[in-house]
Amino acid sequence: MNTDCMVTFIHPIGGYAYGAVGAEFLVENLDPGSKVLALRILPGVDVLEHRWAAADKVFSESDIEVVGVEFTGGDGAKIKDLVTQYLQRGEVDGIWMDAGDGSVAAVEAFEDAGKPYPVFVGEDEMSFLRKWDETGMTAIGNVYSNFQWRTPILAAQKIWAGEEVPSEWVLPQEPVDDADLTEFLDANADMPSLHYAKFGGADLPGYPEAWTDR
Repeated sequence: MNTDCMVTFIHPIGGYAYGAVGAEFLVENLDPGSKVLALRILPGVDVLEHRWAAADKVFSESDIEVVGVEFTGGDGAKIKDLVTQYLQRGEVDGIWMDAGDGSVAAVEAFEDAGKPYPVFVGEDEMSFLRKWDETGMTAIGNVYSNFQWRTPILAAQKIWAGEEVPSEWVLPQEPVDDADLTEFLDANADMPSLHYAKFGGADLPGYPEAWTDR
C-alpha cells in the first residue's frame, strides 16, 4: 500500500483458508479410500471458487475419493435430492460444503436413507450447529467472518479519533469444533436458525433483544 492516507485493508483470512480447513478435517477424520461428496452453491463466485480450489488441492494430495462435485444453488430440496441420489448409488462417508446453507437438508438425506451420519463440513449457522449437537456427528463448523462488514465502521471511528489502525487488518476465522460447540449453542440459544454463531456482535447494544423481540 503506497499511500500516506489514513487507510486500512480489512479482510478475513480468506476463502482458501475456509476451503482448506474443511478438506483437511475430512482427511484427518476419514479412513483412506473414503468417499466424499462436495456440495457447492454457485460457479464463478470468487470466494466460493477459492474455497473449492483449496479443498480440491487438499483432496488431490490425499487418499480421499471425491465421488461428485455438485452445484445446489443453496436450495435445501435440491441438496437433499442430490445427496439421496448419491446414497442410492453407493456409500458417502463425508460431506464438504462451500457454504453452510442447506447443511441440515444434507444430514436429513442420510437419516431418510437409514445411513450412518457422514463426517460433515458445515458452517457456524445455528440450524447446523443444533443438528450437529442433536446427532453427535463428527463435524466442524467453518467460519467466514460476518463481522468484516462492521469492522470498517470501527476502523473509521478509530481513524476519526486519531487512533492507530493496522495497515492490514486480518480478521480471525477460527471454526467451531467439538470443544466449543456447547459454548456457542448456549451463547446463541435464543437466536433463530439462520443466525451465524460467530457473527462477532454479541457485545453490540441491544443484543440479543433486537433480534428476539422482533
